[in-house]
Amino acid sequence: MPGNQAIYTRQLHSGLILVLAVTEDGKTLATGGSQGTRLFDTKTMKELKRPAGAGTRGHTSSLHWARQTDEPHDVLYFGTQSGTWACWRRGDDGFEETFSKQITTSGEITGLSFDPSKNILCICSRSDIVQALKILKNSVNGKWSASSIFSNEIAGLAPRAITFAGFDSSGDRDIVAFGSGHNGPVATLSGSTGKWKGDWMAVRSSSADVDWKEGVLCLNDPYFGPGLFRLADEAKARSFEVPTETEGEPYTTDACFGEKGRLIVAGSDHGIVYVFDARSGETIQKLDTKKSKWVKAVTMAEVAGVPTIFAAHTYRDEGYQDIFVWKRAQSLLIGWYQVEIFLKTLVVLGCVAFIYQNLVSAGMIQKIVFKLPRAIYGK
Repeated sequence: MPGNQAIYTRQLHSGLILVLAVTEDGKTLATGGSQGTRLFDTKTMKELKRPAGAGTRGHTSSLHWARQTDEPHDVLYFGTQSGTWACWRRGDDGFEETFSKQITTSGEITGLSFDPSKNILCICSRSDIVQALKILKNSVNGKWSASSIFSNEIAGLAPRAITFAGFDSSGDRDIVAFGSGHNGPVATLSGSTGKWKGDWMAVRSSSADVDWKEGVLCLNDPYFGPGLFRLADEAKARSFEVPTETEGEPYTTDACFGEKGRLIVAGSDHGIVYVFDARSGETIQKLDTKKSKWVKAVTMAEVAGVPTIFAAHTYRDEGYQDIFVWKRAQSLLIGWYQVEIFLKTLVVLGCVAFIYQNLVSAGMIQKIVFKLPRAIYGK
């Protein structure tokens, strides 16, 4: 398929890469893995100074950028395989570490989420722990602190991801934890107590991403690929096939929404990043990393207004890893969301034709220029 070459590749990242996350403004990429947490400028892919390496904390297993009250910049929270979570904030001389704490019991931290309306951080771990903390700033000395709201063990859940949901009738904001058990339980917990409020069975998942605006959930089944679920009726709406080529147990990979929920992007065990149309289910593009290697970590963001896909190799034998970056480019390939853009463009062109016919001849306007939308990722 033409146009699927990465715009550029970062090849100086040593150690396993397990997770990627980009700031809301698209300017900073965080990577997590055996070398701890690292930071990159997304425009140049040059590495930024970081406060600390992996050390005794172990591999970084989860990342979450948050927009926090009384904080002008994005804040990075990350968790490690030893059960430590930490917080980095951007200061005058780069990032600085504000927190480094251990969860109630040791165990790999698999998910983080932040509620900016109440400055609450929630954490889940492979040891079945779900924990919520209030993040507070001292009004006198400006220092931040974290106080526990609850820390509960939910047996058998083995959560892979966690997020905040809507507010209930009492004003309490629920927490949703996505389990990795055989049936992939999706559990709703009280945001104030952590108590179990309900659950439903989905699929065994290695990652989860929620689009609350569209009311859909993407769960990535390591055996079959991503599945799209409707939150309203908890039904599976569509499947997206990602083949597995490695014998034995499949490798876990990430899948995420992109372009305001129009796309689903997924990694694989054979060096291909799959891009799907979320509405039709069709495969829009297969982005080839040119090596038949495990691609676990994938994420999407807008960089300088351009939708961008980030992915990384995850070698079993460590060594230097590759980070790939694909940006939206023009193409003749058309998906359902592009049809929608085309139809809207036709309406606009009709209006312009009317304006031209009725006003240009009168000398009221002279020139109108249109820029067609870009369509696919690559050069």
